[in-house]
Amino acid sequence: MMTEKILIFLVVTVSLCCRAYGQDIWIKNTNVIDVENGQVKENMDILIKDGLIFEISDHQTQEKKPDNVEVIDGSGKYLLPGFVDTHVHMAMGEVEVSVVDGQPTIGMNLEDELPEITASLLLKHGITTSRDPGGFTEVTVQVKENIASGKMMGPELFVAGSILDTTQFTNLVAQVKSKSEVVEEVRKQKASGVDFIKFYTSLPPELLEAGIREAHKIELETIAHLHNTSWTEASRLGIDNIVHIIPVSDIYIPDEHKASYHQSVLMGSKAFYKWFEYVDLESEKISELISTLKKNNTSVDPTLVVFHATFFGNTSAYKTHELLSELPDKMIENWQTIFNFNLGWTEQDFIDAQKIWPKVQRFVKMLHDQGIMLTTGTDTNNPWIIPGGSFHRELQLLTGCGLTNAEILKMATLNGAKLLKVEDRIGTIEKGKEADLVLLSSNPLLDIQNVKDIAMIISNGVKVELK
Repeated sequence: MMTEKILIFLVVTVSLCCRAYGQDIWIKNTNVIDVENGQVKENMDILIKDGLIFEISDHQTQEKKPDNVEVIDGSGKYLLPGFVDTHVHMAMGEVEVSVVDGQPTIGMNLEDELPEITASLLLKHGITTSRDPGGFTEVTVQVKENIASGKMMGPELFVAGSILDTTQFTNLVAQVKSKSEVVEEVRKQKASGVDFIKFYTSLPPELLEAGIREAHKIELETIAHLHNTSWTEASRLGIDNIVHIIPVSDIYIPDEHKASYHQSVLMGSKAFYKWFEYVDLESEKISELISTLKKNNTSVDPTLVVFHATFFGNTSAYKTHELLSELPDKMIENWQTIFNFNLGWTEQDFIDAQKIWPKVQRFVKMLHDQGIMLTTGTDTNNPWIIPGGSFHRELQLLTGCGLTNAEILKMATLNGAKLLKVEDRIGTIEKGKEADLVLLSSNPLLDIQNVKDIAMIISNGVKVELK
C-alpha cells in the first residue's frame, strides 16, 4: 500500500518538475477578486512575465494577443491571490512514548517522505505560501531551502525551528531551563536560518520575555502556543503571533469555576472545551485581553479545524477524508491508536465539547470585530489534519463564526502575507507582485466552498500541473 502511494507521489513530482519554466502567461477576460476590499473586477486581462504580474488591464474584445505567451481563457472564472496556510508542520510524523532511565519520554518520528507529500498537497489545493511554526530545526530549514532552490516543489515556506519549552519532546522541542539557555537557543536557530522563533506552553513569563527580547534584537518574529503565560501577559511582553484559539490560562476563569477547571487541566485535552465552558466572554479579563492584543498588534492564528476535529472526533467527518490515503499508513495508525487529541474522551465529553462550539465561534468573531488580525492556519499533520484539504475546511468553519466570505478570503491571502511580512510581493493581485494565483471556476464571494473549484494554480508565474 505504501509503495503504491510513493509511486503515485513520484508521478506527481515528475509532472511538477517537467513544467515549462519561463513561459509567459496571459489570462484573458477573467474576474479578478480584490481581496482587500471584497470586490470583483470583471472582464480583466492579466499578463504574467518572468514570474511577476506585468500588466492588468480591461479586456478588449478585439485584443491583440501578446507575443510568445500561453493564453488562458478566464471567461466566467475568478482569479484571486494564492492562499497562505500559516500553520503547517511539514515533517510531523508519529508520536510515541518511551521510557528512558525509568522516566516516560514523548517523542516524534521524522518522516523522510512527508515534507514532499505535504508540499505537493498544499500546492494542489492552491496554497502557494505557508509557514511551519515549529519542527526539528535542521528539518524545517532544509525543507525551506529545498523548496526555494527548486529541489522540491511546493509553496514558498517560512519556518520556525525546534520549539522552546521547559519540557522534553524529542525531535520537536529544544528544552530550556534558564534565560541564558533561551538566549543561546534563539541565537543558534537564527544562525541555522529560521524565520521565526516558537515558544511553547510551559514557559513562564520570565523565560518567554527573555526569548522575545533576544529574537527581536536579532530581527526574528515570534510565535507562541501558550498556557503557563497568559495571552494578555505575552502580548505585553511583545509576542508577535499567538497560535490556537483556546487561551487555556486560568486567569480568565471566574473564581467559582477555577477548582473545577484545574481538575479538567489534569485530564489533558478536556481542558480545550472546559476552558470555554467556564469562561465568561463578557468579563473584564477578556475585554482587557482583547484590548491588549489590539494595542500591541498581536495577531492570532485560530486553527479552528484542529479543535473541530477534536470536538467532533466521535463522528466520521474527519476520519473518512479521501486525502487520508495520500499520507503514510503508519501516521494514520498512530492517530487511530496513541496520538489524538481526544484520547480517553467519553461520549459525554464529545456532547459537552460540541455544545460549547458556538462559544468558540463567538470568540473568533469578537477578536475579528475588535480589529485583531486573524490568519488561516490548520495545524497540518497533527491528527486528522490533512495538507490542503483541511485548509479548505478551515475557511468553511470560519463562516460559522459569522465572518463574511470576503473577510475570510482576506484572512486566507492578504492577512497571511502581512503576518509573514511579505505583503509587498504577495497577498493581492497587483502589478509588480509575484504571480501566485488561483483561478476558480466559481465565485468564492458567493460561497466559500467554491475555493475547492480550482481550475488552475500559478506559483511564481508557473502553472502547477498536478495530475
